[in-house]
Amino acid sequence: VKTAARAWGPSCSKSVGTCCLFCRAAMADLADEGTLVELMEEWLSGDDFDASWRECYDRACRGGGRSDRNISENVLYQTCAAVHGHLPAEGELKPLSSLIPSPDPEFIRGALEVIGADDVREAGIKDLEQLEAAVVVVYTQLAHCADILRKQMPDVAAHMERGSLPY
Repeated sequence: VKTAARAWGPSCSKSVGTCCLFCRAAMADLADEGTLVELMEEWLSGDDFDASWRECYDRACRGGGRSDRNISENVLYQTCAAVHGHLPAEGELKPLSSLIPSPDPEFIRGALEVIGADDVREAGIKDLEQLEAAVVVVYTQLAHCADILRKQMPDVAAHMERGSLPY
């Protein structure tokens, strides 16, 4: 997980299209936790995700000036929360939409802290490449947490996948 910090720092020279692949490789150890991380990685590496996070970013920026540099923490939070609405609701990736909650600011800060990123409340987001990397890290961490839920509370996870809770 520590190597994912490279995608965050100034040493990352990857273009936006390949940054996701770098983040996926850097966080590959999370894939050992179960299939939701693998499903999430599949979605994060696809065209649907690329279009989704960009659309969500565009919406989060409406009404404010935009230079695609020095992106505010609020735009990060709004983008991450809005991406949740684009998770696949059908097919083999459907478990993502039923088991992955929308991230809140506290979760987003914690997910970025795990990779050693600067506090977004103070530093903000450098550019679009770093924003995409942050969204990838957040959603990979959400999938990791959902995999832990599946292992520790399989009955609850099964009810969530069916769209109902046992209580």
